[in-house]
This record gives sequence, C-alpha cells and structure tokens, in this order.
Amino acid sequence: MFGYGDKLKDAGAVTSSGYGEVEEAAKVLNLGSGLIRANLIIEVAAMAMQDNDESYTLVLMGGDDESFTNTVALASVEIGCKEVTESNLDSKLGRYVVPFENEKNGIIFPYVRIRHAISGTTPSINYNCRLEKDLPVRGGISITSVTTTTTV
Repeated sequence: MFGYGDKLKDAGAVTSSGYGEVEEAAKVLNLGSGLIRANLIIEVAAMAMQDNDESYTLVLMGGDDESFTNTVALASVEIGCKEVTESNLDSKLGRYVVPFENEKNGIIFPYVRIRHAISGTTPSINYNCRLEKDLPVRGGISITSVTTTTTV
C-alpha cells in the first residue's frame, strides 16, 4: 500500500522520454493485491513551450509484476502547446489531479510507475508526481431528496 510520502518522480527537469525517478533511481510503487481508487497528482513547475511544438504526455503505467512484463495505462494527461495537443489552449504550470484505479478489464495491476513521453524541438519539463488516496470527489451532482407527484 502507498502512503502520502510515496513519490513516483521528484523534482527535476527531463528533456527526453522515460520513467520517473526519485533520488536518481527508477521508482516503482507496489499498491498491493487489492483494488485501489486514488488520484495521480502531477505538479508542473516549468515546461518549455517556446517553439510551439512541445508536447508532454504523462502516463501512470500499471504492471502485473515489478518488471512490468504486462503493462497498461491506468491514467494519463497530455499537456503542452495548443498547436500539438488536443486542446485549444496552451497548458499552464501548476497541479493536475487525475483520478485512476489499478484495475483494467477485470485484472488488478499492483505495480505502478510514471512515464513521460516528450516531443518537440526543445522540450523540457520539470514536474513531480505522487499518488494520493481518499481525496474528495470533484464536481458531480448530489441528490438529497426525490419528489413524486400523483395525478388523479
């Protein structure tokens, strides 16, 4: 099980695609054998966007073992320049909260790591990443009572 101090990537700029590291070592978290519903927290401190072609896709990968023999994408976010992302606005620095669960197609994936796929002329992104559980649900509709009417 993970705790609030468990990070998937600590601060530091990356300029090529790869996997998250903490204190310069590859980071994999073991979530245990049960279903986990949590949030992927990504905090972007800096990202290059001067060439208008930089794109950063951050993917929470689930694996069935520590070697990630079989992997799936459990959650992802694409940020960067509007010219190359599926958005009509440039991404901003700050916090991205992405809900996820470690189950896909009835299979629990106990191991997770973060992958960053980076493209563009001079890409560079400085971010840190962690998991948090038990965060409040954002948005939604609350139904507190139901009124019925009968006509005769």
